[in-house]
Amino acid sequence: MKPYHLTGRIWLTLNNETVLGDGKIHLLQNIQQMGSLTKAAEKMEMSYRKAWFSVNQINKTAEQPVVILSRGGKDGGKAVLTAYGIQLLEAFEKQKQAFEDFLKFQNEN
Repeated sequence: MKPYHLTGRIWLTLNNETVLGDGKIHLLQNIQQMGSLTKAAEKMEMSYRKAWFSVNQINKTAEQPVVILSRGGKDGGKAVLTAYGIQLLEAFEKQKQAFEDFLKFQNEN
């Protein structure tokens, strides 16, 4: 048995700035699922302000908008992932799975 065990996490960076990690990915997945920033934040037990700041940072750093937010009205606001946002989610998940497979292989050998 090896005396060590590899672990790690990945982040997506653009222009030398961290854009996405597990927490923001989870927020984006919840937005996609619920269609609401408020509901996504509540599900994660995160303040609306922190969720809004995270989405704003993602949108400013990414090459294209990732989330489109629309304000309230009688039914409340909406949050929708753009096609680019969905591509980022898929790319991150693919890379995360490859990284986890690598860690598993290294830890088994």
